[in-house]
Amino acid sequence: MTRRVLVAAGYVGLWTGIGVLFAAQSIFTYSYSGTRTISGARILGYALADWYVWALLAPAIFALARRFSFTRHPWRSAAVHLPASVLFLFLRYQLRLLVGLMIPSVRVGAPALMSSLALQLFVYWAILAVAVAMDYQRMYRGEQIAAAALKTQLARAELGLLKMQLQPHFLFNTLNAISEQVHTDAEAADRMITHLSELLRHTLGSAEAHEISLGEELALIERYLVIQRARFAGRLEATLDVDSAAIGALVPNLVLQPLVENAIRHGIAPRASGGEVTITARRDQGRRRLVLEVHDDGIGLDAARSRPRPNDDREGVGIANTTARLRQLYGADWAFELSPDPDGGTLARVSLPLHEIPRGA
Repeated sequence: MTRRVLVAAGYVGLWTGIGVLFAAQSIFTYSYSGTRTISGARILGYALADWYVWALLAPAIFALARRFSFTRHPWRSAAVHLPASVLFLFLRYQLRLLVGLMIPSVRVGAPALMSSLALQLFVYWAILAVAVAMDYQRMYRGEQIAAAALKTQLARAELGLLKMQLQPHFLFNTLNAISEQVHTDAEAADRMITHLSELLRHTLGSAEAHEISLGEELALIERYLVIQRARFAGRLEATLDVDSAAIGALVPNLVLQPLVENAIRHGIAPRASGGEVTITARRDQGRRRLVLEVHDDGIGLDAARSRPRPNDDREGVGIANTTARLRQLYGADWAFELSPDPDGGTLARVSLPLHEIPRGA
């Protein structure tokens, strides 16, 4: 209700301002030429009466402009508005006479009204021009909204494709790990298949979400580590060092799994003695950032890169997919670094904006 009152007050104020402007011009012209015979208040009354009549007619002109829009059918609209302008001039003439009958102090004769027909015709087309401009503005705003919605849909589609790419990649590598155990340790392979089914159930349960809580992501990675520990038969250790205040932070779904897989496959697996993977998560409250790190004490980044890879090695998919999803989710507000660790091994670090699950969610 308050908004409607403000809009109505603004509308009346606009036409009042136009009337005052024209009255001031008339007063100045008459005063300068020395021909003024009526008071300034009377001139103001005439001007306001003239423009308030147009204020009554303007909504009908706007409605007609929307019905016969120049933006869609210019020639048909012109064919409608040309006779409509004559009709509105006649309506304006009749209404102005009626206002003069109701308020004698602003009464004017028919000759005076007829003498300003050219100006009144211009006013009609000026109002119509404003209506057309507003129509173009609505179209432009609608196109902007549609473009933004399309951009969002494309980003979501790309994220969905990236997740579809990552999940088969992850499943393919995990099944390869299980297949290595089938002939050497059937019981271990059976346990790994059980854990894989739990992992897939968890993954499918959050398939629609592009972001999940860090707690959910860690639960998923722990199931994945159970499979890898069974595969390495005591040669793999894993440590989680997680800031409890960061558990509720949102992270991309499956952001840690490719990093852990990369550390195990290229850092730990080549060593006969195995090794350890450490997963760290902490909040940088001052900068409103979440920092995730995956460190392994394996052969190191340079040595891993120099090793020959089999033709079916698809490891590049995981890291490339992770960076692509980070770019889609956060624009330029993220950082990813894969570097040699000064203490040995390799360090993968991801820095994200700190997004948290709303309270009560």
